[in-house]
Amino acid sequence: QQQQAAGSSQPPPSKRQKSKKELAADDGMSLWPLSERRDPAVWRALSGLSATHGAWLGRGRDASQGTYDSLRLACAWRIENPRRSARVEGGTRCMSDELDCLKRKGGVAREVWRDMMTSSTAAALEAQGKLQLRAELNEVLLLHGIPRSSLLTVLANGLNERFSGTHAGAAFGNGAYLAEDLGKADQYVDADANYDPASDLHQRLYGRSYRHPGTALHYALVCRVALGHPIRTKDAGALARSCDDPNERVFPVNVRELAPVPNVAPPMHYHSLIAEKGPGHDRYREFVIFHASDYICPEYLIAYHRENSSALTLSERD
Repeated sequence: QQQQAAGSSQPPPSKRQKSKKELAADDGMSLWPLSERRDPAVWRALSGLSATHGAWLGRGRDASQGTYDSLRLACAWRIENPRRSARVEGGTRCMSDELDCLKRKGGVAREVWRDMMTSSTAAALEAQGKLQLRAELNEVLLLHGIPRSSLLTVLANGLNERFSGTHAGAAFGNGAYLAEDLGKADQYVDADANYDPASDLHQRLYGRSYRHPGTALHYALVCRVALGHPIRTKDAGALARSCDDPNERVFPVNVRELAPVPNVAPPMHYHSLIAEKGPGHDRYREFVIFHASDYICPEYLIAYHRENSSALTLSERD
């Protein structure tokens, strides 16, 4: 055995890089690469998420540096994480029970699922049988931009509102923040410029058949999100008031939990917060979830390029 170890160029078993199948079995989750050639309909649907206001890119308090005016899908993966899906299934079952209770008490959940920038992508994925949204829960498709250092943790464990504000503050409470516009999600990402075979993340995303392009990528999660009965505001901070009733405070106790729905006993809290465009945040809406593990299920991971159309050649523009 000593002679074999000394004469072998193979790393010891404990150091051998595992196959993606082995990693998936160990992780309890799988990341299935998608391609424009093999999955054209899904690719087109996900590509539609890159449509945004080019003049707004790279601007704003939360934006990272850079000059660019468009975003382009480069890579995509379908996420399968049975443990996280089961947690969301349990959470949304409780939400459904609460909404039924609200209806019995004469209340009506605010319908918002139709009014989303992501609606066309969601409809295309549903038509392909690749997504199922429940209108009665106000389930929608939303985006969460994420730095590469946090990505593997979130893929395995889901979004966690306890890390709210870690990278960019928490103007609308201590929840998990999502957007309907990739331009907003883009404010919270960083660049993944080169393939690193020693990276735990890259070992799960890339390989011989699905390669890192060797140029800067930025990551966003495409999530199925149950908004339930949301409250809306245009105000930032602990003293925020409802858009629909200026006497109603969004955070009557603290910024970790939303207000209870008025005139409902026993109390039932709002399920989500929609931060509408307002003073100081007039370009994008934001969606804040305060029980992320129960209501947010990442369905796809996308990697995209930032591009500057003024730097493209005529043939590239065409």
